[in-house]
Amino acid sequence: MVLGRLQTITDPAERAQLEHRAAEALRQGELVILPTETVYGLFGSAAHPEAVHKLSRLTIQDYCKCPPIRFAWLPHSLAAVFAAVPIRWARHRRLMRRLLPGPVRFHLQLDPAAMDRTLRTIGVAPGVLDKDGDLQVRVQSHPVTQRVIESAGVPVVANRLAAAGWSPDRSPAAALADGKAAEAGVAVVLDDGPAMFGQQSTLISLNDRGGYHIEQEGAYDSRMIDKHTRLRILFVCTGNTCRSPMAEAIARHLIAEAEETSPVDAEITVVSAGTSAASGSPASPQTDAALRALGVEPHNHTSRPLTRQLVAESDVIYTMSEWHRDGITALDPSAANRTSLLDPAGQDVPDPVGLPQEVYNQTAARLYELVEQRLTELDVLGDTTPGEESR
Repeated sequence: MVLGRLQTITDPAERAQLEHRAAEALRQGELVILPTETVYGLFGSAAHPEAVHKLSRLTIQDYCKCPPIRFAWLPHSLAAVFAAVPIRWARHRRLMRRLLPGPVRFHLQLDPAAMDRTLRTIGVAPGVLDKDGDLQVRVQSHPVTQRVIESAGVPVVANRLAAAGWSPDRSPAAALADGKAAEAGVAVVLDDGPAMFGQQSTLISLNDRGGYHIEQEGAYDSRMIDKHTRLRILFVCTGNTCRSPMAEAIARHLIAEAEETSPVDAEITVVSAGTSAASGSPASPQTDAALRALGVEPHNHTSRPLTRQLVAESDVIYTMSEWHRDGITALDPSAANRTSLLDPAGQDVPDPVGLPQEVYNQTAARLYELVEQRLTELDVLGDTTPGEESR
């Protein structure tokens, strides 16, 4: 058995060699112990019947509570999940994007045809990952294990060490005691110090109607999960009377249209503000006229200044110009990765203030296209049809 205590190894080449050895062991159908952000796990290849048999044999049946044992699939990335599994509902995709990689397992329900396609894409035989149309997926966030799984190039399953009776499993110490892991046939153990959370991942069930519920709390409690279901979008311009109110009204309009056919569980909030705005001013008459020309009913807008609190409370921030983006990052540097120009091409949206109504109309039409594009990227404008795979 190879034991690598990564926290004591500073040579990148030596660390890479140990990760390579763990990946090779998985390819050969051997078991390895790897760290995750929650606990340490016993990993094997789902494509090797002998590895699955070993994992099953080592798992305490009373611990699993659901014989025959159903393992979670652990791909190296969320992109691999979307490439293999048809996720029909936009709200499910949003939730997965916000929580994965992370200390969460998703329990999915698939019809027989979708399950068959999924298993063939993953490369596993029926009955290894699935049970009665159910599948569990977990994308853990420990970088060492992500690299090992990606390098192995085989579908990987795992159970926490406590499921084999090796507890506590915040570290591999219990598995190493008295040669237990070696006796069980574990080929490689990568020890990277105590796991961050020291408790199991949270299990979230996604139903076929677009809803979800928490089956089992773990590293994330229900409040943390509920927080991740909310999405707050902020549009920013200068005075908050022309461009950002247009963008806000258009976004509300598009989301409301989408909700008519696909009501959402998540709370989506859209607001706007101005870097040099005064409080309480209405949108300009030209702004309201330009919106109505597009079939968008203006809301009862009053301007608000951009504040640090407003920035901190927003999940996604879109600005009309580079200058506005710079102002936001100066106000709160931590918002840099949440702040983008509204135009994905990196072009500013010029201020129409003081110009003819036709310029306002042109600005509103451009904003409609840009907002629709950004909301589509955020996956808030509708769901795929049953059985359609989202990529």
